Amino acid sequence: MSKEKMMGHNQNPIEESAINFIKNIKDSLIAQQKYCELAFNGKNKTIRDNNAVNSLAQINEVLSELKPWNEVIEAKENGEDIHSAPIKSSKLEIVAGSEHKFGQYIIDKEVK
Repeated sequence: MSKEKMMGHNQNPIEESAINFIKNIKDSLIAQQKYCELAFNGKNKTIRDNNAVNSLAQINEVLSELKPWNEVIEAKENGEDIHSAPIKSSKLEIVAGSEHKFGQYIIDKEVK
């Protein structure tokens, strides 16, 4: 049995999707950490400057990926209709992505 099948064994698709989502965020943060360390500890100004720019780009990428998720979650918490504009585009973005099962779970989940 492959490692992928073993990891997903006895899990439901929503859990697997959520796990992948968290792993992607973690991988992005590790990359950003490396850029940040090199921006601080680089041998010369050019290395430090380039890695500071790469660090900022990595942060912006992660925040961009999380933006639709945040908009939907905040709208649900505020009792807004997530099935109409302007939230609908964010809703469609999270249910169409690679973590679509987790996204659909967030959409369907009742706010208490």
